Amino acid sequence: MAIALFCPIMMAYFLISHGSPAPEPQAAMAFLCQQLTRLGMVGWGTLEEEPLPNKIQEFSGQAQRQGAQRVVILPLFLLPGNHVVVDLPQAIASTESPLPLELLTFLGGQPPFQAWLRQAIADAAADILLGHGSRRPEVHPWFEELCQTCGVRPALLTEVGSLDHALETRMAQGYTSSKIYGYFLFGGKTVDQVHSQLATLQVRYPHHAVSLVPAIQPTSALINVLQDILQAVPLVEPVA
Repeated sequence: MAIALFCPIMMAYFLISHGSPAPEPQAAMAFLCQQLTRLGMVGWGTLEEEPLPNKIQEFSGQAQRQGAQRVVILPLFLLPGNHVVVDLPQAIASTESPLPLELLTFLGGQPPFQAWLRQAIADAAADILLGHGSRRPEVHPWFEELCQTCGVRPALLTEVGSLDHALETRMAQGYTSSKIYGYFLFGGKTVDQVHSQLATLQVRYPHHAVSLVPAIQPTSALINVLQDILQAVPLVEPVA
C-alpha cells in the first residue's frame, strides 16, 4: 500500500481590499500587513485603484525570489457581491504568476471572522448592522442570515429605505434609541455617506436617538483573526 508523504512548503500572503482615495484605509492596510509579517512575506493590493494582476504578479515574483512556493490570497471583502464572485476570480485568472495562487473565501464568509463579528457587535451593544449592499440578489438573504446570527436587524445602504425600516421597526417595538454597527472596513467615503444619512434620519426621527460605530478598525483582535485564517492554510502538500 502506498504511503502518502508530505513536503513542507513556504507560502507568501497577499491581501486584497476594495481601495479608497482616503488615507485611512490605505494606512490600515499597510498596518495590517506589517503586523502579519510574523507569518512570512505579506503584501497587499486593491481592486479599484491599480491593475491588480500586475500587482499580484510583481508580488509573486518577489515571493519566489524569497523562496516562497505558493501565494495565498485573502480578499478583505465583507459581502459576496460582484467583486468577490466575478471581479476577483477574473483578475486572478488573468495574472501571469510565477507561483501557484490560492484564493481563500472572502473575509465576511470566514467562520473565525463571523465569530469575531458577533462578539464585537455584542461588546458594542449594537442593534442594527449596516452594510453597503450589492446588485447581486443573493447578497440580501446572505446578509439577513448573518444579522440573525449576530442578533441584530439588517440594513443596507444601497437599498432605499432599508435603514429607515430598521429604525421604524425598533420604534414600533418601543425602543427610544438604536446603535448602528457599520459593516465596513477602515472608513473612507462610505462612512462619510453614512454620517450624512444619519444626520438626516435624526431630524426625521427626533425622538429616537441614533448612534454609530462607523467602521471595523484594524485592532489587535481583528489582526489575530486574520492571522488565524491564514495560519489555517496547510503548510504541506502531498508528494507522489
